[in-house]
Amino acid sequence: MEAHQPETPEELNAAVWSRGDFVDDYVDDRLRAAEVVILLRYRDELHGRLLELGSGAGRLTRCLLEVGGEVHGLDIAPAMVERARQELPQATFHEGDMRDLTRFGDGSFDAVFAPFNVLDVFGDDLRNEVFDGIARIVAPGGLFVLSTHNRGYVPNVPAPIEQVRTRNPLKAAVDLLRLPKRMRNRRRAQPLERERPDYALVNDEAHDYALLHYYISRDAEARQLAAHGFELLACFDLAGGEVGPGEAARDCSELHYVARRV
Repeated sequence: MEAHQPETPEELNAAVWSRGDFVDDYVDDRLRAAEVVILLRYRDELHGRLLELGSGAGRLTRCLLEVGGEVHGLDIAPAMVERARQELPQATFHEGDMRDLTRFGDGSFDAVFAPFNVLDVFGDDLRNEVFDGIARIVAPGGLFVLSTHNRGYVPNVPAPIEQVRTRNPLKAAVDLLRLPKRMRNRRRAQPLERERPDYALVNDEAHDYALLHYYISRDAEARQLAAHGFELLACFDLAGGEVGPGEAARDCSELHYVARRV
């Protein structure tokens, strides 16, 4: 029987993430350099009640427990939530979808984190709805910390066949074995790719091309945040360097943002 063809980016991505197949991939406490810079620079403001969206197996949660007070995590995958509850009982983990934040009261968090490009699983309409939900639960003056795929990097995203072209014979052999799966995944996702003035939906190499991700530039993200009641404080590349207005950071696949609820 032919597999069902997903009709939206959310349907495609949710079918992958809700399985929770990647628990072991995300049992890790390593931070990106940009995350370290953010946690250090804004440490004095990261207190009170904190919420991590897409908390997974607790990679970032471990660090938030060190700097924050009451830490909550939300994830769609039951296996992820169960693993996080076992390993980090001092935090409170909720199983649920980021599209529905009604379980949390207005202004109930001093900071909300959306790390690891977790909001990029949504298309533009739903992404904006999720931003509205986040704006509602962040207290005035509170922080919204997120990472998202960088649109300036899109020309560097490889096609499946390009990953086989390497001088490393072992990697080439592995990539060749995985090529049929990657090609099947790409055929399924490619019809949902989009190019728009302020964003793009791109089928990239994540999890063998099974996903579709939202890519946005630094300046477009600043406008998006402002439209939802946030003032951009800083943007960082993966190495922790600041990315200023008008900069594309074309060699960096994702950018990290800190914004304040106005």
